[in-house]
Amino acid sequence: MFMPGVRAITQPEAACSVDRGEPRQLHGIEYIQHKATGIELFRLPWVSSPAEMQTAVRTDSSPDMIIVSRGSGRAAHGKMAGSRFTVAPSTAVRATFAPHGADSYIVYSPSSHTVGVSFPDTFLAQLVTEIAPTKYFDPILFQPDTRLVQLTQMIQAEIIAPGFASEMLIEGVCRAMAVGFLRYDHQTVRAEAERIWLPPWKLKRVLDFIDSNLDEDVRLQDLAVVAGLSLFHFVRVFKQATGVTPYHYVRDRRIERSRALLIDSKLEISQLALMCGFSSQSHFTAAFTKAVGVSPGRFRRESRV
Repeated sequence: MFMPGVRAITQPEAACSVDRGEPRQLHGIEYIQHKATGIELFRLPWVSSPAEMQTAVRTDSSPDMIIVSRGSGRAAHGKMAGSRFTVAPSTAVRATFAPHGADSYIVYSPSSHTVGVSFPDTFLAQLVTEIAPTKYFDPILFQPDTRLVQLTQMIQAEIIAPGFASEMLIEGVCRAMAVGFLRYDHQTVRAEAERIWLPPWKLKRVLDFIDSNLDEDVRLQDLAVVAGLSLFHFVRVFKQATGVTPYHYVRDRRIERSRALLIDSKLEISQLALMCGFSSQSHFTAAFTKAVGVSPGRFRRESRV
């Protein structure tokens, strides 16, 4: 993992078993883990001005990792997967992807803001196995790729404040990111995809499965299996059949359930949170307030009045 100082970093330590791990500090870096996916967010300390050149070392056993940072205005150099590189000075926001299997040695100047995401072993590869059965991706070095930056920021926002279908949102964003790391024939894939659709009886089976498992971690792969389709094709045909993505559908169903339970049941909010797929009342309260505009307690009081 890229970090200040000369050191080799492997898999991060395990976080608490909740919707997201409680923030923890290690060598001055903040870590937060997303429980459902095992993805870990890390943020480096704020730097007000370009700092002294530092070295980051990573072994070939380190996990897939993407880092987004604003350039310090100073050049960087080093090795990635055995190949030397030099990066010109820049103050642009850039993305660097260091895949599992690629060791690296980078000399750089810390920038004003750096955020990164590390992925569990084979997590990204499994999301795109349908179109490219591979265990490895190519490195990306300091590229001003707006889409990769935005996708990383979406993961960051969801890990910090998990929503009603957090695991599905993150899986969907990671899948889009993984597809971007691949090189393949878009026209061939698109032509094949157009021949696949989701008939009404299969759609009903998927929707029934969602309603029966709103209190569980519903994953995209679970829904694809129920539909009898690959993950790659399922996401497209589900949106084609319903008009919304699987993430938005599951999120909205959980919000509907939480509203109904708040109005009609006498359950404590902590119990209700579990029935809506949250392992803590605090995360449920934050997600409900963000989605509905008022806290669960206030919604219950106003609805009953």
